[in-house]
Amino acid sequence: MSVLGVFGQNLRKLCTSRPSIAAVCRDLDINRVQFNRYMSGHSFPKPNVLEKICDYFQVDSRIILEKLTDDQIEMVRNGKNARNIGIEGSYLHNAVNYFERSISLGVAQYEIPDGIHCLWRNSFMDTRTAVSNLVLVKTVNGSRVFKSFDRPTNARRLVGKDNFNPREHRGAVLSTADGFTLLGISPHPSWYISMTYLGRAYFSDSILTGFSIVSRNEYVGRRRASRCAFELLPQRSDDILPMARQAGMRRPLSDVPDIIRELIEPPFS
Repeated sequence: MSVLGVFGQNLRKLCTSRPSIAAVCRDLDINRVQFNRYMSGHSFPKPNVLEKICDYFQVDSRIILEKLTDDQIEMVRNGKNARNIGIEGSYLHNAVNYFERSISLGVAQYEIPDGIHCLWRNSFMDTRTAVSNLVLVKTVNGSRVFKSFDRPTNARRLVGKDNFNPREHRGAVLSTADGFTLLGISPHPSWYISMTYLGRAYFSDSILTGFSIVSRNEYVGRRRASRCAFELLPQRSDDILPMARQAGMRRPLSDVPDIIRELIEPPFS
């Protein structure tokens, strides 16, 4: 499901905790037609409106990225604060537990904090362009995991399929000898595994740099590896929403922030 779709679905579920959608619109002072666009996944609210919605339902801005659980919805119905509630671990999380044994793979909060990050990389389709994706890092039962989304148009091009649904990537954040690794898997029909290695940029404590690779067959004109940069975004709606609107979209390298472009532009070797 796309980012817009996740947000719309969450909003529809949240509204079931109130007498009616009309009542929600009155309480929030939001035009009903515009609110319907939010719920149908056709539009994002402005940052100040998103903040108002989050405060009203007592949830946080992760509702633009992550599906609300039944427990969270029940808390909202009971008038409780549903912010920062953990979610059950993914399949990949359980698999990592199997082979971890006595090896220390944990990543500390000060190294990669929980929150919404942005992963920048060169496009696998066109080296003259770059792609950015939002990545939600969180802690589940003591393990660090992540979730990100891909735009359906990019996903269709990548695997050459037209009947393709928007993809939700899940994976684990692991510690390695001299950095960190994001090991993820995408669902059917692509079933490919991705690996992103990250190390500290020499000039910044807030940006990690490295490379991303995907495990798929070789196609003419399509790369399987790229340099990347990973940065923690300010955890504010007005910073996250503009990035969410551009998630997965290819853009000219000239439109990428200078500090990021210098990290991802050199040819990968």
